[in-house]
Amino acid sequence: MAPNFQSSFIPKESITEEVFKKKKAGVFGVLAVSLFIFSIIISGGAFVYKGIIKNDIKNLQTQLVEEEKNIDKKTIDDISKFSKKLSVAKSIVFKHKVVSNFIDTLASSTVSSVSFVDFGYDNMKENDLSVTLKGKAVDYASVALQEDIFSKVKYFKSTTFSNLTLGDGGVVSFDLKISVDPSISVYSP
Repeated sequence: MAPNFQSSFIPKESITEEVFKKKKAGVFGVLAVSLFIFSIIISGGAFVYKGIIKNDIKNLQTQLVEEEKNIDKKTIDDISKFSKKLSVAKSIVFKHKVVSNFIDTLASSTVSSVSFVDFGYDNMKENDLSVTLKGKAVDYASVALQEDIFSKVKYFKSTTFSNLTLGDGGVVSFDLKISVDPSISVYSP
């Protein structure tokens, strides 16, 4: 056999030096590795935070169950019933119509030579209040003055004087119908 005959195809020299040669990483390589490490740290932190939050939720649920056991259900039922009754009472009070506001306005805008002898108050529709009055005045001029003053009252939508009659001693009798703005009759405590 020849002395140069090679019985193995595996080289006798070490080739690991060439394969694992140290390469220089550029700026992008350093940035990529940094971002990779940063994302691993963030995901680990998120995982730990998720566990903490789950634990807190379990603790709060346990506390809620304990507090639910300590609640006095009878007192809560009593408070709930009272609240419903109070709501009904409030709705009744705020829907209540009062005549006193209208009477105050009528009194403050009535001429001293005019007096009223009969009064009727009717809620014909929800947005229409009607007041009928019978009155007496010293003369026709007083009735005309009264009509002028009533026409300037903001709560009186319309005023209608009718059945003007001259009576004994020059006293004028009349009927009066006033259409009133319903906001004047709203109760406000």
